[in-house]
Amino acid sequence: MPLDEYRRKRDAARTPEPVPESNPPETGAGTRFVVQEHHARSLHWDMRLERDGVLVSWAVPKGLPPDPDTVRMAVQTEDHPIEYLTFSGDIPAGEYGAGRMTIWDTGTYETEKWRPREVIVTLHGERARGRYVLIRADREADRGSGRDAWILRRSDPAPGRDPLPHDALPMIATPGELPEDGDDWTLQVLFGGRRVIVRVDGGRARFTDADGAEVATPGLRGFGASMGATQVLLDAELVGGTELWIGDLLHVDGRDVLGLPFAQRRELLAELDIAGPHWRLAPVFPGAGAEVLAAVREQGLAGVVAKRDRSPYRPGRESTDWIEVPARARAAAPPPAAAGTGLGRAKLTNPRKVLYPLTGTTKSEVLAHYLAVADVMLPHLRDRPVTMVRWPDGVDKQSFFEKDVSRHAPSWIRTARVGTPGGRSEKADFPIIENAEGLAWAANLAALELHVPQWRVGPADEQYLPDLVVFDLDPGEGTTIVDCARVAERIAERLADTELTVCPRTSGGKGMQLYFPVTVTSADQTSVFAKALAEDLAKETPGRVTAVMAKARRRGKVFVDWSQNNPYKTTIASYSLRGRGRPTVATPITWDEVRACRRPEQLVFTAADLPARLAEHGDLMAPLLEPGPELPG
Repeated sequence: MPLDEYRRKRDAARTPEPVPESNPPETGAGTRFVVQEHHARSLHWDMRLERDGVLVSWAVPKGLPPDPDTVRMAVQTEDHPIEYLTFSGDIPAGEYGAGRMTIWDTGTYETEKWRPREVIVTLHGERARGRYVLIRADREADRGSGRDAWILRRSDPAPGRDPLPHDALPMIATPGELPEDGDDWTLQVLFGGRRVIVRVDGGRARFTDADGAEVATPGLRGFGASMGATQVLLDAELVGGTELWIGDLLHVDGRDVLGLPFAQRRELLAELDIAGPHWRLAPVFPGAGAEVLAAVREQGLAGVVAKRDRSPYRPGRESTDWIEVPARARAAAPPPAAAGTGLGRAKLTNPRKVLYPLTGTTKSEVLAHYLAVADVMLPHLRDRPVTMVRWPDGVDKQSFFEKDVSRHAPSWIRTARVGTPGGRSEKADFPIIENAEGLAWAANLAALELHVPQWRVGPADEQYLPDLVVFDLDPGEGTTIVDCARVAERIAERLADTELTVCPRTSGGKGMQLYFPVTVTSADQTSVFAKALAEDLAKETPGRVTAVMAKARRRGKVFVDWSQNNPYKTTIASYSLRGRGRPTVATPITWDEVRACRRPEQLVFTAADLPARLAEHGDLMAPLLEPGPELPG
């Protein structure tokens, strides 16, 4: 019977759908149709044609094809009652087809052909207007097997409709200053993320980067469905893989808008009403100026892009109609915009190379991080020989340590020839990174990690005595940084009666370090002091702390590594990236954060977190830059 299968799948007491008790009389060919947008387990559209007293139905996963060049798959489902022509509502969870259903279009149609394996109709609706052809794709023998697959095409031209491009490249802004004639410009906020082009068709979104490569965005799976049947091509900024800030519109529902002025494209974008838990329009401020840039700076954001109101969109091309202005002053730290090509004498090659595959972080974004922290990082690198750890093929591939850069360092990179006991030679030419250009040079080498000793060198490469003491707190198996925080508190208590200023910092890995500046009279004085304190802690609580490096002795304990004070050892530099799955950073923290730490994730910071932290705290390691007191005996 026509509606038996329909009734079998539904509980009339639970679903708001119409469930007639009897079958309708056969009335022959009908003239009415409805297309319903169905947000069920996966978004699809249900096309229903009136025929013999019921609605013959097909589920179309990506919606009706908008033009003759687009082919859609369709699956014939059970016949529905005529009352379904006007149904919309929420089908409750646990019921067949659970989810929200709305009427996408309705109207009348004309039948040109109706056969078991081919249906041709002309729809007369508000959205669906044209000649559509349905052809069975499965074999006759498969009929009733659940494989009622059809192909749906539009066979007549779609007048005045431009096809949705399969891909595009983002327009490129020119680095510069805020325009003086601000009335003709709109400022758009930048968040320091990754530029992407988003293509949405049939409720499915595809993300591509500035090179046209597809980008995985598992955190944004719902975005395509939120757009419904709207076809769009968007220019957006992807932050952390889970936040999407949409800044421009290239195509919408069969209309190529590249040639429209930005002000008009923005109006069309606003009309789409795009807003969701992880996606929204990037804020814009027409006619604004320095006050917006100042607010962006206060919030620790990346900057703004000034877009000329009359500017067209030029895919893949750089234009002075767009000017990227960093939040940070150029003299203090060159902007992330410079990361596309390098900085001054330091050129960036292959800037879009992905160095962190898990997050999609590129080489230019690595440079952008180092430029963003340059003001606070460089004083801690000053006069300290740097050991670089390089990942030329990304963090999921092989890395190597590099100390001697004599064969490839440019002449403008200062080097210091210092001892390397246990190395291939007695001495090596270490780089000394003195400015932002030096950071850019290191970033171009994919030197994600920068390690330094606890001493500095003089103008003639003479090695000074240590000026820092470090306790490297390393959690053994079964412990975390939370346990390190408790040990850090104990060390701080031990030193509370001294004149020492102790600064805590995450390692960017699993543990943390404590630093304080000192004045000593011999090179081994810092190691002797640190070892004695570490061993005292281990004696007091042998079940929680160890001062012995052997891994077998560290299970369930925090290793207080005093040996990092050895003049020939190094620790990760403050604000350096780490070569982990994500771009975590060795981040200075407050003692309030140490005391409040109860979960490891509370003390994990990535490059994206640093601008806001710097805006709030400044350089928490600044006390290390002042001469320290004499180390207690």
